[in-house]
Parts: sequence; structure tokens; C-alpha cells
Amino acid sequence: MMIKHGQLDMTWVGNERQAHILKLVEEFGSVRVADMSKKFNVTEETIRRDLERLEREGLLKRVHGGAVSIKKNQTEIPFFRRQSINIKEKQVIAQKAATFIENGDIIALDASTTSLQMAKYIQDKEITVITNSIAVTLELAGREEVTLITIGGYLLDKSMSFVGISAQKVIDDYHVDKFFFSCTGFDVQRGVSEAHEMQAQTKKKFISISDQLFLLADHSKYGTKSLIRVADLEDVDYLITDDKMSVNDMRSIRSLGINVVLA
Repeated sequence: MMIKHGQLDMTWVGNERQAHILKLVEEFGSVRVADMSKKFNVTEETIRRDLERLEREGLLKRVHGGAVSIKKNQTEIPFFRRQSINIKEKQVIAQKAATFIENGDIIALDASTTSLQMAKYIQDKEITVITNSIAVTLELAGREEVTLITIGGYLLDKSMSFVGISAQKVIDDYHVDKFFFSCTGFDVQRGVSEAHEMQAQTKKKFISISDQLFLLADHSKYGTKSLIRVADLEDVDYLITDDKMSVNDMRSIRSLGINVVLA
């Protein structure tokens, strides 16, 4: 930053801005062009040039709408940190998703922060909820109208969730009408993908016992190809996303026969 008339001028010079962008990518796993444009008070085209330079230097990977970390040992972003990422988008997506729940439904919620937001909007519905999320369990605990089933197993403390072979065996015994889940990224060619293998395997098991699949993902996740494929995108019945998804992207997704719902 530069000093101007005795005060801090919040205009970031190129190299300093790029270094800070890289730090954010390494801390959160990904960044969005639109968010960086607002943060550094520069045009989105300037941010894209920054990301192009950082990619040429092998420091990150550009994806649709932003960039992701290329660290080979990248693991799940801690749950409490993920809660603050794109929180407004998650809330509107979660609120819309809750409208698809009907009395008598058996639903499953994954361990995503979007599913936690969705649990907050489940009101006055007599349903059964199956989840591997500690946070969702705590949110729904004590609600008389909800029959709550928590899947045990190996505890992942970063995501506050149960995974592993024992969790998958328990899931196998159930049937689910509607599975609501999120992901690290989704793409027409790559499908729905996750960064953490055990988390991905648990979601695959939920998918195998569910009649309908509801993918809850904001527009920034489109075009991101993560480590483990969870499902083909055409397997999804409904994509519930925010209204920042581009028209061309929605057209590509709808061509697969997916119902795209804008929150």
C-alpha cells in the first residue's frame, strides 16, 4: 500500500495484490474474481490478469470465475472457516431448498455448511432426517416434529462429520426420498467432485440409497474440478444455486435434463 497525504491509501500495487491473493487462495482453498475485485478496488479484468500471472508461475490454478489451490496435500477447509465463505449465497440457497421438503419425507443432509443453513429453515414439517453432520444434528436436536438419525463412524474434526466404512454400512440400511448435498465443485464434463476422499465416499453411499438428488451449490463452484468424483452431473435431479449463475452455464446444465432452480 502507498502513503498519501499522511494517510494510508488502500490502492494495492500489482505485486503486493498478487501476493495477498495467493495468500487467500492458500488459506481458503479458492477465491472468486468478483470478490477480489471488490476487496482490492480494481476491475475484474485486472484480477484475471493477476490470476493468469500466478498460474503461469505455477502458484495456483484458474477455474471458471476464480482460482483454486494446487497444493497436492490440500484437505478439507475447516468447518467454522467454511461457514463464512459466501454465506449470503448459502442462506438463500438453503432457504429455497427447504421449500422442497414435504410432510412425511425421509431426507438426508450431508456435512456441508449449506446443509447446516438448510436445517435452520426446516420448520413445522414432520419428517425423518438422516445425517452424518454433528452441526446439523445439534441444530435439529429437540425438534419434536423431526425424527433424527445420526450416522456414526470415523470422526473428521475439521468438517465435524462422521465418515468411513462403518458409516457407509449404516447408511446402507436406510432408504431416502431426497438427498440434499453440496460439493467442492461441479462441472458438465467432470461432474460433482469433492476434495476429501472419505467425505466423497460417504456422499456416494447416500446417493445410492436416495430417490432424488438436490445439489446445493453457489455459482462460484461451477467449473471447479476437485480430486474425487462424487457423481455425474446428469445424475442430479435439481441444482439449487444463486442468481449469479451465467445464462450460458445454466443452458449447459439444463441440456443434461437437470432442473436448475435460482434462489
